[in-house]
Amino acid sequence: MKTKHRIYEIMERAEQGDQTSRVFDLFIVSLISLNVVMVIVETVDAIAVPYGQFFQVFESFSVVVFTLEYVMRLWSCTADPEFRSALLGRFRFATTGFSLIDFLAIAPFYLQLFVSLDPSLVGAVRLLRLFRLFKMGRYIRSIRLLGAVLRDKRQEMYLVVTVLTIVLIMISSLMFYVEHEAQPDAFSSIPASMWWGMVTLTTVGYGDVFPITMLGKFFGILIAMLGIGMFALPAGILSSGFVEAIAHDGDSSVEGSEEVVAQFVRAINDRNIDRLMSLITESHRLVLPDAHEVVGQERVFGYWQRQTESPQGAILIRTMMSKDDRVLVTGSITGMTDTPIPGAWEARIEEGLIAEWRKFSVSASQ
Repeated sequence: MKTKHRIYEIMERAEQGDQTSRVFDLFIVSLISLNVVMVIVETVDAIAVPYGQFFQVFESFSVVVFTLEYVMRLWSCTADPEFRSALLGRFRFATTGFSLIDFLAIAPFYLQLFVSLDPSLVGAVRLLRLFRLFKMGRYIRSIRLLGAVLRDKRQEMYLVVTVLTIVLIMISSLMFYVEHEAQPDAFSSIPASMWWGMVTLTTVGYGDVFPITMLGKFFGILIAMLGIGMFALPAGILSSGFVEAIAHDGDSSVEGSEEVVAQFVRAINDRNIDRLMSLITESHRLVLPDAHEVVGQERVFGYWQRQTESPQGAILIRTMMSKDDRVLVTGSITGMTDTPIPGAWEARIEEGLIAEWRKFSVSASQ
């Protein structure tokens, strides 16, 4: 179970001080980047012809790595309480956004391997390998920021799309009845008129279809002006979303401090002394409920080693409150008595690590 939990930790985004996970992340990101470059340069005949064999070998190697990554993620996901169930939990994990992207990143290779495709479809299927680019969303903050903005503003975007659809249908119908007699080929039907309506609303106006009647030109001017205003709506919504997300992300130091404390508590509950020691500073200090202090690397290590080796209760976090460089934790200690023991702890953060851990709990066990 510990092995599965550790593999799951490594394959998720690298946490503070987890060098193994960071190396794994860098390896996957580098491999994804190289795959995207390969997909691009393969379209250049001067490069693809002499180095075709190398591209095939590299593609096979990449698929093996990405397949192992996908299988290991699917196997170890049950270490997360959210996906604890062996069957249902794995199914839920497999249907998450990033898991679907992982599957689509390797699917084209196996599709070509086991299914005889029409030659005209081979290029399109191989182009699906660009889905590997979206795998970077796990590791690159800017991609996650874009996803967060679209997710937070989805209701507003649904509203805008609905309004634009209604407007498109109305203006296409209007221009069909105004221009159909003068241009039966260009405005042959309402669906055909939608091409003109879309390029006009988007203010692109390719010029291949345009009104020639006086009434049609008049409506065309109004619709072009309407398009400028209509397409300013989603731009404004997304702009405000990015401003909010960036401002929220700028306050990530608080979230980062609370995440370090959460990892520290998990390490205590898991009795993982190595992980615990990686989350504290070299000058880490313990302040016990009786005001006794434990300082010095050897004494601190000895204290935490005794804590992790002896049967102790688990800390259950209820709330976390942050101010400046300190995080106050309230909760309880479970598993020691029939009823949870109330407790409180305070952490002082320095450079992303815990420099001081102060206990206010009723029991001195944690």
